[in-house]
Amino acid sequence: MRYRFYKKIECMMLPLSQSLLVSLAVPILCLSYTPSLVVGKITDVVLFGDSFTDQSRAHSIANGSVPGKDYQEVFPPIDFSADGGVQWPWYLGLYGNYRIWNYAVGGAVCSNNLTPLFDEPDVISGQEFWFVQDHIDGFNTSGQRLLLDPASFVVIQYIGTNDVGINSFVTFNESANVSLPDVADCQLDHLRAMHKLGVRNFILNSLIPLQITKLYSNSSAPTIYWPHVHDGNAWNNGMYNLVHSLNRMLIDGVKVLNAEWGGDGKVEWFDTYGFFEEMFNHPTQFFNGSIPANVTGHCHQCPDPDDFTQCGIGDCTLDERDSYMWWDELHPSEQTGRNLAAEMLKKIEGRSKF
Repeated sequence: MRYRFYKKIECMMLPLSQSLLVSLAVPILCLSYTPSLVVGKITDVVLFGDSFTDQSRAHSIANGSVPGKDYQEVFPPIDFSADGGVQWPWYLGLYGNYRIWNYAVGGAVCSNNLTPLFDEPDVISGQEFWFVQDHIDGFNTSGQRLLLDPASFVVIQYIGTNDVGINSFVTFNESANVSLPDVADCQLDHLRAMHKLGVRNFILNSLIPLQITKLYSNSSAPTIYWPHVHDGNAWNNGMYNLVHSLNRMLIDGVKVLNAEWGGDGKVEWFDTYGFFEEMFNHPTQFFNGSIPANVTGHCHQCPDPDDFTQCGIGDCTLDERDSYMWWDELHPSEQTGRNLAAEMLKKIEGRSKF
């Protein structure tokens, strides 16, 4: 099913849904359009990232089944992703009629050499390897060939939350002699590596305003992700600075890459931070469940921060889920993901203000 009719109008309704599929209703945003990312018709979207994007790879790895060539598992129905349902790339594929190649892994960072965290397949090596496995013929030989038409697909990179988060920068646990510019360089170097493989269309996502999540709020109470009393004010202020600093470095890096490539490739900046602020500041335009829009609480409850087995007790109902911006203390909800997918479609088509 293709939902392409809204391409013809300048003011569009963003998709919302109570079900796994689609029912429509959301903000009317009238925007001034910018030139499209690409000249050719986009048919495929390739994604690198962490649990904000992962559809099932982290679960597959944890269950002892390392994703192989052309892996395309989407949760649910067998399980659910970190947003409590289906991740936003699935909706992007639906809205834009794209084939989705999602290499994101929950718990991932840009490079395990910098901020190892859980040692999940990182963007710059593990996830890049999967891309090579699926789309590069004769890798590292004189006959190396990209199997996708460079004009027909776009790479979206959306990483950094785990790099700056708990057990890393915000808790002062980053590796020795590693600084925030190293993390920014990692993201930019991955885009360079993909460019060498023949990729020409890129979207680099900023970090979201992590300081508005429960995990990084000014509350010092334990959470399921950090079951210890901590200095909430220090975390909140520190995360604000980390996010803004890394985003600024990445914005500057986008300019460097575009100048470096001299028109042979293009990186677009997607202001995920600004888009999340828009949802946070205008919740009734984006969230329409059976209860009032809620951008400060979260749907998924874990009553005892020391006991994962109790998680789910007191969750919001299925009818209420579309009212929440957040699934849990850190992860956006499925409804937030639908909103992101709709805006990302507009970005690909050159119609987004973000």
